[in-house]
Amino acid sequence: MTNIPVFLSSDNNYAPFVATTIASICDNTDSFIEFYVLDGGISQENIRKIECLNKQFKNFNLEFIKIDLSKYFKKLVTTDTFSSPIMYARLLIPEIKPDIKRAIYTDPDIIAMDDITQMYNENLEGYALGACWEKFAENTLNIERKQRLKLNKNHKYFASGNLLLDCEKWRKEKIIDHLLNILNNSTVDVKYPDQDILNLYFQNNYKILDKRYCYLTCYEKSTSQVIRHFTEYPKPWLADFYLDNKKPKPIYNRELFWKYAKMTSFYKDLLKFKKDFLSQKFIYERFDAIVNKIDKVVYDC
Repeated sequence: MTNIPVFLSSDNNYAPFVATTIASICDNTDSFIEFYVLDGGISQENIRKIECLNKQFKNFNLEFIKIDLSKYFKKLVTTDTFSSPIMYARLLIPEIKPDIKRAIYTDPDIIAMDDITQMYNENLEGYALGACWEKFAENTLNIERKQRLKLNKNHKYFASGNLLLDCEKWRKEKIIDHLLNILNNSTVDVKYPDQDILNLYFQNNYKILDKRYCYLTCYEKSTSQVIRHFTEYPKPWLADFYLDNKKPKPIYNRELFWKYAKMTSFYKDLLKFKKDFLSQKFIYERFDAIVNKIDKVVYDC
């Protein structure tokens, strides 16, 4: 059975979610996983907590890789939402591990719901990258993105949170050099930092993967997803509901997030974080009403 290389990137704040993601992948995947965490400042204590997963799962190895971003990047655009520069490290994966032929990259705010071997074995049909088209946003967010980035109108803007890389092709075509050139020298208005850069380079030139490998929406059920990506607010570690016509409705798959969080050494920390979030009414734009409605609910995750 082939070992599957899976890369994640994280600073210290997202360490609990790295552990949750790893637990979900190991629990659902028969193959042996080689996890590489691109480390943007994870504390030794949190590294130890993540490594505690080897007490429950025997189908993985784990390596933390410190990345000197200044070696590659002249400028690192960040935003209020995308504030950790380590997100750019995904652009360097084929160089970080030059012996790897192909790899999966995933953000740490996901849970696996099925065997990720399915994604790893997808036929890229000669493309260097496989990614999931954000079809749901094609008539809304993606219009702005294409105009702002001056992308071809026929390009299908994709999410960068779950990627399948042909690392050999990346190295052969010097794709990292091209990406760094765009990032370091372009005057484009970047709002979704690494994602915008990848879409600029790979416009109309990537393999569109089925949405089950990056299922984004919390607003509808799906029984076939392999990877559930919690991109929408509120995240399941902040609240249990979202607003629909001013009525709170459950975030789908939140119970699975807590199932895997409970397997980690961060479980109590995450429960406290959620409780503090609600009690302090620390709220995200558009979701203040949620907190007002549910801050008195007793949670038993």
